[in-house]
Amino acid sequence: MPTLTQDKKYCKWFWDESLGGDFDTWGTSTYFIELTVVGNDLCATRQIEVYENGNVLSYDEDHFADNYGMLCDKPLEKKDLQEFGISKAEFEQIWNTRIPMNR
Repeated sequence: MPTLTQDKKYCKWFWDESLGGDFDTWGTSTYFIELTVVGNDLCATRQIEVYENGNVLSYDEDHFADNYGMLCDKPLEKKDLQEFGISKAEFEQIWNTRIPMNR
């Protein structure tokens, strides 16, 4: 029986504003997101956020949301990868070495 493989893409971007409120002291953040291609859309399947103060949050299908935030629920466009695309290796290195405080 053939196996269906899903095309994965990876991106990162720097968010140059703090979260505000109780989390304002966390500072700016860098988001790393694994995306699955669904038609013309890119849907987040894993996400890790690394904040300026060292805090780390992560989300996936097993931990979709919490009091800090949630997995990106808006599809990205393929054109976003032109500017923000990274390799799977770069994403996995961050995913496997950073310890999230929300898990």
